Amino acid sequence: MDRQNRGVAMAAEIEVIVSSNGTVTIEVKGQQGSGCVDLTRALEDALGSVESRECKVEFYEQAEAGEQLSQREG
Repeated sequence: MDRQNRGVAMAAEIEVIVSSNGTVTIEVKGQQGSGCVDLTRALEDALGSVESRECKVEFYEQAEAGEQLSQREG
């Protein structure tokens, strides 16, 4: 059973991997929605330009829930 199912908030974790050729990969764990982009922005700015961004399923989960709420209210 994961921590969210037991009612305990899970803190986001940022994993930074530097490959032997100097490529840096940043992965956020435990964050839903676009908040992961906010968490990594300072690192991305410090490292230079972002060559690519791959969004995981969690990025879209919270956004979809928010859209459903908006549609019900309107």
